[in-house]
Amino acid sequence: MIESTAACPAVQVTSGRVMRVPVAMVVLLERDIAYDHGAGQARIGVDIVLADGDSQRAELVLNPPQMYAASARLDRAVRAREAARSVGSR
Repeated sequence: MIESTAACPAVQVTSGRVMRVPVAMVVLLERDIAYDHGAGQARIGVDIVLADGDSQRAELVLNPPQMYAASARLDRAVRAREAARSVGSR
């Protein structure tokens, strides 16, 4: 789930057609992940990069099960990278 942050100004369209631009990638910001114990959520700052080159700052909000799943997947990816690097260096 992605929530817009307060730092992102809202744009009001008064007339004309609304154009939707596909997301090209989501990039993690280089800062610590904030965990809110009261809300039971982790918030990760991201930049959403659109196909037209524009970007939007947002937060990726994860609940505890999503945090554990993401952690396990990232751990597998890191181990796969390390394994591939060790095979390539032989």
